[in-house]
Amino acid sequence: MKQLKPEQLTAIKYLAQPKQGGLTHEEIAAEVGVSRQTLYKWRQDVRFSDEVKREISRNTLQHIPDVIATLAKQATKENQPSAKAAELLLKTVSMLNDRLEVDDRSRSANEPKADIDAMKAEIERMRQLK
Repeated sequence: MKQLKPEQLTAIKYLAQPKQGGLTHEEIAAEVGVSRQTLYKWRQDVRFSDEVKREISRNTLQHIPDVIATLAKQATKENQPSAKAAELLLKTVSMLNDRLEVDDRSRSANEPKADIDAMKAEIERMRQLK
């Protein structure tokens, strides 16, 4: 895969900051020595936008413990606990997911084999009809 250029990496540093480091897209483009249109094209590139997201993650990593603590406070607020905060907190610590897991215990252990045997018998019966 093609590497991002140094100019792109510099632009990413700006774009990943809150309020883009106080710069407009035009100012970021000028700062890295490209046109606004080039910056626009870069922003449409999946590799570039993925790297912006990774940089944002790196920049915000230090705040995650505070965010989790705030979620816990909101979820356990005595007079008005927040169900949404509780949900987000549990998802964050991997104790809750959006998947629905179904465990079918209605069949006995012998039933799957019986189903296969029944299918084989039906196939054989159909062969006899020819």
